[in-house]
Amino acid sequence: MLFMTTYCMNKFLKIYHRSFVLFAALWLVFPKISSLLITWLCLLTIYGVIKKHLDFKPNIILFAMMALFGAYVLSLFIHDAPLSSLKFLENKLSLIILPLIFSFYPAKQNDVIQLFRAHISGCLALILIAFYHSYQCNMEFGESLRCYSTTNFSQIHHPSYFSAFLLFSSVLLILDKRNRIVPHKTSRIVLFIATLLVQLNLGSLAGFLIIILLVLSLPILISFFEGGIKKVILSYSILTILGISFVFTSKEIKADFTNALSFFENYFEKPEEFIQSRTYPLQGNETRLILWDVSTKICLKHPLGVGLGNLDFYMEKELLAIGHGQLAERKNNPHNQFIQVTAELGLLGIMLFGFIIIYLLVVALKQKRLILFSLVLSFVVFCLFESMMQRQSGIIFFCFWLAALSRLDKKNRFVL
Repeated sequence: MLFMTTYCMNKFLKIYHRSFVLFAALWLVFPKISSLLITWLCLLTIYGVIKKHLDFKPNIILFAMMALFGAYVLSLFIHDAPLSSLKFLENKLSLIILPLIFSFYPAKQNDVIQLFRAHISGCLALILIAFYHSYQCNMEFGESLRCYSTTNFSQIHHPSYFSAFLLFSSVLLILDKRNRIVPHKTSRIVLFIATLLVQLNLGSLAGFLIIILLVLSLPILISFFEGGIKKVILSYSILTILGISFVFTSKEIKADFTNALSFFENYFEKPEEFIQSRTYPLQGNETRLILWDVSTKICLKHPLGVGLGNLDFYMEKELLAIGHGQLAERKNNPHNQFIQVTAELGLLGIMLFGFIIIYLLVVALKQKRLILFSLVLSFVVFCLFESMMQRQSGIIFFCFWLAALSRLDKKNRFVL
């Protein structure tokens, strides 16, 4: 009897572990089936609980993520949101489902390395698919530069989300000092360069900013955590060369940085005049500044938030009031997750959202976990330029990995 029980448990755990590994790769390539994949993880978890193969042991981050979902639910009742707002709540389900799944622990721990490999494999598949799509575009329209950049290049996910996936892969590869994720050193270097260079095709300003921040911060943290001036000099040399190459070898990137700085300076000198003087078609950075200005005013007028699903109405109203009817018709979100959360959930919502970020940063620095630090830093920067939790690509990626990495034990094993 005991033998059969042990056999069934080991068989379940093998399926359980492999399901998470497959999810980490497959949802990237086939985002439309992500709901089915999550449903499968839910069913496995329920089965494991019934058979007593899993124990409920959530941590504070998992609780906080679930509480954030609860805040979105409450906002629907507090602000008397229309039934149409339920579709926005559906997009937030990963905030509660993934943390709940990760709250159940099996007795046998699993190494996180397989999960990292799965993510890198998914990113590699996305890169190959992106070049295939670009090749088809080039054959049909003959516009090489446009076909191999931004949305023409990244057709499965928005370029900013694809950039986030690749940055995480780059960090995993460069911090894999023991060659555990990719045992073959040459292959690891090739993969690292590939995931980094594709950022040029995506052209994400936030992505390039994160690269610069990691270039500046990682060597300092490596020195602080591990010591050794030789490691610091070597790391700085490699990362600085790569960072400078990214910024100065692309005219588009330099132009984007220059335009962004110019618009910011003009806006902060005379905000109202800047907004009133914008003419169509607007550039991306102009659009962001207008949306940030309008959504910030909504936050100030509604300190308790306007509720999930109501922000579009308020933004349209404010944009029409300042004479930007064309922008109002596009129904853009604020393009800033911090403003988005504040506008929808008010001060309590942004405090909870900020707590998750700050707590994870503290844990990362306290426990000397550079992968977690890099992921949280990326999340913060991307959230400054995009409402990263408004699309499934962003909410699944960050919920999955933030929840997963919050469950690493002291021996850097993944409790799965």
